[in-house]
Amino acid sequence: MTCKYLTAMVALLGSVLSSTALSAQDLKLYAFSSGALTLGKGFLVNGAPMEPAIQVPVGFYVIKHPKGNVLFDTGNNDKIITDPGYWGAAFTGLKPVNTPDVAIDTQLKKIDLTPDDITYVVVSHLHLDHGGNVAKFPKSTLVVQKSEIQNFFWPEPGTGSNYVLGDVLPLRGNMTPSANAVKMLQLEGDQDLFGDGTLVVKRWVAHTPGSQMMTVRLKNTGLTILTGDNVYFRENVEQNIPPSTPLVYSTSGFYSAFEWIRREMATQKANFFTAHDPDAFKAMKKAPEFYD
Repeated sequence: MTCKYLTAMVALLGSVLSSTALSAQDLKLYAFSSGALTLGKGFLVNGAPMEPAIQVPVGFYVIKHPKGNVLFDTGNNDKIITDPGYWGAAFTGLKPVNTPDVAIDTQLKKIDLTPDDITYVVVSHLHLDHGGNVAKFPKSTLVVQKSEIQNFFWPEPGTGSNYVLGDVLPLRGNMTPSANAVKMLQLEGDQDLFGDGTLVVKRWVAHTPGSQMMTVRLKNTGLTILTGDNVYFRENVEQNIPPSTPLVYSTSGFYSAFEWIRREMATQKANFFTAHDPDAFKAMKKAPEFYD
């Protein structure tokens, strides 16, 4: 009995040490922009002025992990660079920056990556400025909430206006057993991508029925939360202000996300990164600089 107990304890200790060693490995977090959109701040921070309109970035992120590269969000579809009509009326309404330099391939080259080098593509949700380029990663595994896929194709009333069918339709297989043209993890909750606690996808229904955020545990920077559109501006969290009604699927979801982020900041000295806060994004390191 004693021998078996000691053997089990040694195995457990080895497992813990191995996990600790893995989680202590160097990760690098890079910030990019897929151009910019122009809109009233009041859409993103309820009660803020609508005029004059402001230009906001369309941020996305890459994490280099020892087990693979992870892309969080994919920005605007590169098709609008050569075909503004691809977005229809949204192009006129949002006035996106669509110069060739914002193409996702061009952005990834800043850190010597191509779309084929991405292991996981995690999308916070599938709106046109976050899931636009999901079809450009056929060798990657797409990580998305099942409810978001469902809402993309069959949106609940009032939730379908920011989805572009052409963005996601190429992922749908035709007459195949899985019905998927690419590898896909359709989640119904949280997911630890590499099983070491460094990258955890967190389902958090707020902006859309399938919104998700992701935590990145960096050795020097600490816990960093990638929020997608569950947070637009830092003042959303700091002043507990949700966006305006057109961008809200679950008001309680927004408030609970803000509360959770504030708690992580207080207890773990966490920070959070958004996609659309112009001042916060301006102050961030941009690729090829990184957070570690």
